[in-house]
Amino acid sequence: MPIISFHQLPDDFLVAAVGFLGSPELLEENPPDGDEGLRALHRLEQALGRKVDALFSLEGGGVNNVYPLLVSLKTGLPLLDADGMGRSFPKLQMTTCHIFGQMGTPFALVNYEGNDELFTDEDNFKLELNTRKALMKYGGVGFFSGFAMNGRAAKESLISGTLSFALRLGEVLQKGSYEEMKEELLQVTRNSLYGEAIELFIGCVEELGQFEGLKLRSISLKGSKAYEAQQFNVLLQYENVFAYRNNKLVAMVPDLIIFLEYATGRPLNNNEIQPDMEIAVIGVPCPTILRTRRALSVVGPQSFEYNMEYQSLEQLHASYYFGEGS
Repeated sequence: MPIISFHQLPDDFLVAAVGFLGSPELLEENPPDGDEGLRALHRLEQALGRKVDALFSLEGGGVNNVYPLLVSLKTGLPLLDADGMGRSFPKLQMTTCHIFGQMGTPFALVNYEGNDELFTDEDNFKLELNTRKALMKYGGVGFFSGFAMNGRAAKESLISGTLSFALRLGEVLQKGSYEEMKEELLQVTRNSLYGEAIELFIGCVEELGQFEGLKLRSISLKGSKAYEAQQFNVLLQYENVFAYRNNKLVAMVPDLIIFLEYATGRPLNNNEIQPDMEIAVIGVPCPTILRTRRALSVVGPQSFEYNMEYQSLEQLHASYYFGEGS
């Protein structure tokens, strides 16, 4: 299974995304093997009337950073060292594909049982709505292929280098506890398309909040180590959206707010957080492509229904990034 860079991608290649939609918790109950994405890809190729030459990940985080590897192995098709988010976002329009005018349709969606559905004329916002409706019929889990485009368009609308960065980051995160790999973590992010990571907090989970009738959750931490007697709160809307230390904003979407288990250094999905767990919270600046006005309209705070202007990690922590007096 070759992984290819933009430099190796011919302009006339047809590339398409493959991936998973739905609940990661339900996916764990019935792990996929890649055949599902293969069926979705074949359904897309039927609609397009031609074969796809290469695959890419639409979402550079979680399951969708790994699942395209399975489909690539099944098909023998090369996988692009790129993706359409540079992180995880909850909606199909929250992609650089959408930001640069690429349509998701035709878009094939299949489930474990062999059922499939083809969406052909929706814009990306309506596609998000209709695929979620289909997922309800499919039991909350589906596999897709879509966002087909030629190689030239892919180079213009995807974020390059994210897969190789994820592999380097994964190697660092396997090296032991958070304290043991912290310096190397800073180094690998510093020399990347992202920005240097910053430690935001270390503490024990004190409370998990769920706001009734809303899709909003919260995680509250009580400080430990260098953060004794301090408080930390993260607001979630599927993804980690805002982080506050002692009621002061310290990070916000689209910059990454990441949880690591302190004792092991293991990355944690926000659904894995449990009371009394000691975790480290780090912030990582997002790729610059996500910071344009056009991008922020679909991935910034206002896309999560917050009437706030984006403030980057570098703005919020100027002395860390630019030195004292900044």
